[in-house]
Amino acid sequence: MERLTLGKMQNPIRGFLHGGAALASLVGLILLVYRAQGNATARLGALVFGTALIVMYTISTLYHSFPWGETWKRRLQRLDHSAIYLVVAGTFTPVAIASLRGATLAVGLILVWAIAVTGIMLKVFLPDVATWLSITLQMVMGWLAIIWIPQILTTLGVAGLTLIALGGASYIAGVVVFTTKRPRLAPRSFSYHELFHVMVILGSLLHYLAVFVYAIPAVG
Repeated sequence: MERLTLGKMQNPIRGFLHGGAALASLVGLILLVYRAQGNATARLGALVFGTALIVMYTISTLYHSFPWGETWKRRLQRLDHSAIYLVVAGTFTPVAIASLRGATLAVGLILVWAIAVTGIMLKVFLPDVATWLSITLQMVMGWLAIIWIPQILTTLGVAGLTLIALGGASYIAGVVVFTTKRPRLAPRSFSYHELFHVMVILGSLLHYLAVFVYAIPAVG
């Protein structure tokens, strides 16, 4: 068994970016729970969303910060990629709780979380699964919300829906940057990979604003 060893930071900028995002997510979770004002359903949505962000950014910070041995690097990479599914489903949860009702809410949550669990299992146990399949599953999850745009628009309004759309666009732009490996800004310090992380953080921030300002207060 390979021994777990740590050394100096491997990718300082990526580590600091997501380390800061992890801390901000923790503060954000506390604020979300407080904003729920004793509403158990709203608090559940807040906990799911906030916890998903904390998990994703914490794993990413660990993965990108230290020069892990090959075995531990592979393990953390699987978790890092798996956490994306967690965040997509976690973001959908409070929006769905606020906007959907009855069987529609149940179907939406079951569908999105079923895809998330499937994606996570594939990443953990079949890590060599085609990248296009992973991206497709994530895109399907993210854009399932299109089906319920009328309900989301009614509940969150134009501003809330716009924030969700812009957050999704930021995530997609990040994926494009990462897959094309462009632009190569400053290859030795801040290149396409760092820009990808910035786009992910921006997407998370926009979705957080949509949840904090519009979704949580709208939960009945």
